[in-house]
Amino acid sequence: MGALVVPIEREPESASQEAEVAEYGGVAVVGDSHTEMDSLNFAAGRIGDRSWVSTLLSEGYRFAGGWAVAGATSTLQAESFRGVRGADALIVLTGTNDLVQGVPFDLTASSLEAIVAKAPADRVIVLAIPPLDQEVMPTSSEFNRSLRDLAAGRGWEYFDGFDFLRDPDGGFVEGMTYDGIHLTPGAQERFGEAVAEYLGGETDW
Repeated sequence: MGALVVPIEREPESASQEAEVAEYGGVAVVGDSHTEMDSLNFAAGRIGDRSWVSTLLSEGYRFAGGWAVAGATSTLQAESFRGVRGADALIVLTGTNDLVQGVPFDLTASSLEAIVAKAPADRVIVLAIPPLDQEVMPTSSEFNRSLRDLAAGRGWEYFDGFDFLRDPDGGFVEGMTYDGIHLTPGAQERFGEAVAEYLGGETDW
């Protein structure tokens, strides 16, 4: 499955570290390689051009803080994300690594709750995960149904912006992935546009 599915060892942020403060609101984002992509230091706002978040920012949204590292499960994200106070919205894209590593969904749910607790915002948006060319069990579609149900039960929003790249027969539409897991730069850009449109197209974030 490539580097995405290899567990990584990384020291979580110290529990004593205070959350960042988003003085001007904006969007906090937490994720894995689908979000980090070529970012030099995502948490510090050094976001790569190949990340869908860069497209979101080009649409006028402000980055309030976050955390994204390739290979990270939702548990590592919850442990390492220091938190953000004052963001207008929190967006979380997590689950591919949990899925392929066999992490029980109950643990994913607990990790998502921990992430949300670190970044209270008016809007909490849980993003669907993209497909896999070589699906596992449960499949990405089944995982997304669990995410959708979890979001509904917690009062969060759920958004699936990957319809444009899903092949009806499974996996990716041709030209939308370079390894069966990750999106091409063009697909990342389209996904960023979809998220921006979902957020409402406002420019005062």
